[in-house]
Amino acid sequence: MHEPMNPERIPGSCLCGRVQFSFSLPFVRFNYCHCESCRKTTGSAFAANILIPTAQFCWETEESLVSRFTDTVVNLGFRRWFCSHCGGSVPRLNRTDEYMVVPAGLLDSPISVRPERNIYWCERADWLVTVDAVPKYVEGLDSRTSDETL
Repeated sequence: MHEPMNPERIPGSCLCGRVQFSFSLPFVRFNYCHCESCRKTTGSAFAANILIPTAQFCWETEESLVSRFTDTVVNLGFRRWFCSHCGGSVPRLNRTDEYMVVPAGLLDSPISVRPERNIYWCERADWLVTVDAVPKYVEGLDSRTSDETL
């Protein structure tokens, strides 16, 4: 069951902060998408995407800062929208124009909802392992592991 409609707006932004948006709950879906297009778009093992009805979504900055790409070769109709300044991902319309696909990593405040499912699992990266299967470091490459005492 999804959360009831929240009158508060959930803010988000691109990497440089020039493209800002907000939306209200409830969401339609919160997925980890393992399709090749999402992996290429994020440069990672999967995309964490929240689907929001378009009526619940609002650009808080000028939408002219958003550049758009639509795949016409590999995954016909797949859209990737990004900030024209920093190149960072921004929300995009899905193929049917019914929903905004909001990359969860763009959110500027915490949310209590969690991913519900993995989709396109058969396309997952062959090198994907669970987060718990690899060591965790407090900061960058040379920092201490999270298991070390402070």
